[in-house]
Amino acid sequence: MAYGLKIYSASGNIRLDTTDRQVKVNSVHQGVFTAAGQSSTVTGITGFDITDETWSIDVLPISLHISLTTTSGGFTISRSSADPSTLSEYWKVIVFRT
Repeated sequence: MAYGLKIYSASGNIRLDTTDRQVKVNSVHQGVFTAAGQSSTVTGITGFDITDETWSIDVLPISLHISLTTTSGGFTISRSSADPSTLSEYWKVIVFRT
């Protein structure tokens, strides 16, 4: 028997069932690139494997000059040396799991 939360609509239809998978934030990572050509590596995300469909990520900001490479247990985020901006660039990566 499943256990968990069930939510019903006003008409009595099930909107959320105990067998539904819900997305949860696993971890949040953030930093600042003070110049172009920098990168930051994050490791130690237990069980993280981007080939497993239960994991997903959100990378901020959306930029042509920011790239992300995943590895088992972590990722590397980089700011391109071709970025013409001289301003610092804040980044944030949110890791989700269902």
